[in-house]
Amino acid sequence: MNLLFHYGLRLIALLLLATLGALIGRRFGAKARGGVMLAAIMLGLGAVVDPPQKHAVEAAEPPKGAPENDEPVPDEG
Repeated sequence: MNLLFHYGLRLIALLLLATLGALIGRRFGAKARGGVMLAAIMLGLGAVVDPPQKHAVEAAEPPKGAPENDEPVPDEG
């Protein structure tokens, strides 16, 4: 009985500490992300951490059914 009580007490303590750690981590995680990004940029790792975005022309999708080159559209009939 005494051994079961000690294991139960340890389990409850572990659950409480895990919950407290998750709450603290969530609160301070957002602040740390900005500092990590700033440090990466200062060390010259900015392009590795945050790759450049596509240009607007490259990101635009061609209209549906439009040929990708100057060839005429084949007849479907």
